Amino acid sequence: MINGIMTLSGAWHKLRDDPILKFLITSLSFYGMSTFEGPMMAIKTVNALSHYTDWTVGHVHSGALGWVAMVSIGSIYYLLPKLFGKSEMYSTKLVTTHFWIATIGTVLYIASMWIAGVMQGLMWRAVNADGTLAYSFVESVKGSYPFWAIRWLGGVLFLSGMLIMAYNMFKTMAGGKTQDAPVVIPVAHHA
Repeated sequence: MINGIMTLSGAWHKLRDDPILKFLITSLSFYGMSTFEGPMMAIKTVNALSHYTDWTVGHVHSGALGWVAMVSIGSIYYLLPKLFGKSEMYSTKLVTTHFWIATIGTVLYIASMWIAGVMQGLMWRAVNADGTLAYSFVESVKGSYPFWAIRWLGGVLFLSGMLIMAYNMFKTMAGGKTQDAPVVIPVAHHA
């Protein structure tokens, strides 16, 4: 993460105007968060609370949606126009829209799972004075419903962003602005 941030150290001013860079720097943030959270969840006392709960689901999706998907999306947005001889994507505004929808969707998804996971862990370990469980498993499932609804909303937002990306990619490949200079492909000379 530090290597990525240091690589971008001279380009912070570009974050205002370059949505592709926003995807890449956001992915670095999620990468750092996920790689910190993983070892923390391995600590015995934390693991006793988080194991088998939705906290683990939130952790995995922090890495999958926030890190891997964001860096992949940013890379595709950077490479696709070059691959098809265009100067840029069909719509930079759609790239920016996709960034914000995907980021909000990811945050809603993982934050709801973190909160649901802590609630589940606390409910599962709560006991009455006589040593019986204070909550049944079904009660913890019922308590999770609002968080699962927020997770669903986050997933729908993330999927919506991917549909925007598909449209933008199609329009970029189909037409749009072409580069002024032709792309030169080196030819291998045989001796």
